[in-house]
Amino acid sequence: MNFKHLIKTTLISALLFGASAFAEIKTVRIAHYTGVLCSAPVHTAWLKGFFDEEFKKIGQKYEMVPIAEGSGSVNDLIVAGKADAGNELLATELQPIQNGLPIIFVTGVHTGCTKFYVTKQSTIKKLKDLKGRKSKIGVIGLSDSSIMTFKRKLRDLGVVADGPEADVEFVVYGASDLPLALQKGAVDIIALHDPTATTAEEEYGFRKLLDTATDPKFAVEYCCIAFVSLKLWKENPEGAAAFTRAVARGSAFINANPREAARLQLAKDIVPGSEDFNTKLLESYTHIPSRKATIRTFRTVATELQKTGVLKKKLNIEKFITSHFANFASKGIHVPDGYKYDKDTGTFTETTEEPKTLAKNIVEN
Repeated sequence: MNFKHLIKTTLISALLFGASAFAEIKTVRIAHYTGVLCSAPVHTAWLKGFFDEEFKKIGQKYEMVPIAEGSGSVNDLIVAGKADAGNELLATELQPIQNGLPIIFVTGVHTGCTKFYVTKQSTIKKLKDLKGRKSKIGVIGLSDSSIMTFKRKLRDLGVVADGPEADVEFVVYGASDLPLALQKGAVDIIALHDPTATTAEEEYGFRKLLDTATDPKFAVEYCCIAFVSLKLWKENPEGAAAFTRAVARGSAFINANPREAARLQLAKDIVPGSEDFNTKLLESYTHIPSRKATIRTFRTVATELQKTGVLKKKLNIEKFITSHFANFASKGIHVPDGYKYDKDTGTFTETTEEPKTLAKNIVEN
């Protein structure tokens, strides 16, 4: 083929298929945690083919980028330019976003998954008992969402969580070391995320002091949220929308069929556990995706973390939300508020209204 013929062929392709004939097919890199049950909506979107369907619709591709538990975070990959999307605990992300983490939230994916334990012999019966005790709280990191969660709850109860007069002290241990630290009395309370949390509970016989899946304060809001990089949002909003729709469908699928979701994860060897154990955990969370409920959760968490001092006092919360929650309508892209999945027919229905509640089972602490 000579040069003139090549140009002619390319121009004909452009006329037939539009300017996209000149563009390289875009690939969205989706980070996902292995060994972590919280990534179930992303895993389900992948393994059920929802990513395949959504990206095929827009003529783009995607790539799954695994993150082994304890080997790093999706934030590290975003900053390094090695991932474009992922999921994480919402409270973990707010301070990094305030400090410049370039991400934007797209939808909430589920409630629950963080638990706080004491030994059966502990004299701490309720959270109010922490007042004046100078208790040590074992956590996996000082930026972990469990600390943000605990500070919000303690503030409601009048328990001081910060400063020289604090009633509690946060102490860092590895996730696998926390149960032993509690059993040996090195700490008074430990905070863990599932499946590690429930595994430790069953193995050591710990007593739950706080469960975000059932606590009246936290059961009505998302703990985990999906997001994309600001770069993807600005340069490829269609790709961001495809990711959002697929993950929301993954969440809705789990809500209707948690056992199938658990089976898929285990078949791919993405998480440890058994089908019955993992199904029980997935059933205990609410997987109802709703962008309206996500904005409400975002506002509540950000406002309360500002009051605890985690976020800066001068931060304008409404501008913070506007800047870090994707408005697809402003770009003329259709993304529904959420989805419902009908297990019997195997079909999805788009939802337009915020669900009345995200809570499944409320337990007073």
